[in-house]
Amino acid sequence: MFHIVVNPTGASGKAWKQWELVEPVFAEVGYKLYRSTRKQGIEEICRKLTERGKLTKLVVIGGDGTFNEAVNGIADFENTYFGFIPCGTGNDLERDMELDSDRIKLAEKITEGVVRRVSDIGELTAEVYGRTIVRRFNISSDIGFGAATCAHVSQSKLKPILNRIGLGRLTYLIEAIKVCFTSKQPSVRITCNGRTRIYKRCLCAIAMNHRCEGGGFKFCPDADFQDRKLDVCIGNDMSRIAFLKMLPLAYMGKHLKLKGVYSERTDSILMECDEPQWVHTDGEVHGKTRRAQMRIIPEKLKLMV
Repeated sequence: MFHIVVNPTGASGKAWKQWELVEPVFAEVGYKLYRSTRKQGIEEICRKLTERGKLTKLVVIGGDGTFNEAVNGIADFENTYFGFIPCGTGNDLERDMELDSDRIKLAEKITEGVVRRVSDIGELTAEVYGRTIVRRFNISSDIGFGAATCAHVSQSKLKPILNRIGLGRLTYLIEAIKVCFTSKQPSVRITCNGRTRIYKRCLCAIAMNHRCEGGGFKFCPDADFQDRKLDVCIGNDMSRIAFLKMLPLAYMGKHLKLKGVYSERTDSILMECDEPQWVHTDGEVHGKTRRAQMRIIPEKLKLMV
């Protein structure tokens, strides 16, 4: 039995259409469908399904944000086999994991019900508006530029319009340019690998489990979601024009040798800012913080894709 979780309104309704496309595949092997609502979201549904101490074959249909909610809801990683059919704006997981673009074939692969690979999971701990939050992430977590861009995207009136015509990723680029010219560059104290460094004009500090975020930007082109490490990209003391010129190179993953760009590979990193900065996990913005710690947790996600 496969447990299918769908947000009917996800991706401007495309998630439900995706489900209708693959439903006959799952009908052949047996499934139970769960629709998320305002009262019961993806995270809560996945928690209830995976806290029983039994093997659970969980399949989520939606975007990277939906995947994030699901992973935050999983209560028992050891007994959870996870399948994922992408349908969103950024689709960075699909891109990095090289999932089959033919959704029928992808669904057929999932219904074989076997673990094909495992994935690391990141975790953010941050002080946000006077309270401590702990959130898992699949793709990335960062402060500054990336998180500020996500905050703007979540409020963008253009996003639903561009989503409907298949150009949703343009929203990220438009908002990224806005943030580039309006955001402040704080001083950030970064501790990892036994060293502490201060970046006095830090525009971005990104911790990544996967290579891409924001609809294809390869800020950490060598990131490997199975190596038990986070790859980190830091942009410091760059003019706004220089940073803007860096973005096309970052899309190709060819920016790491530029002046003002620094990289690290670590299993844990602490970022401390002199003034509050936006922070996010997988594009989900949690507010502003002065202190954020990211790490790879011991659990692994067992993937049927």
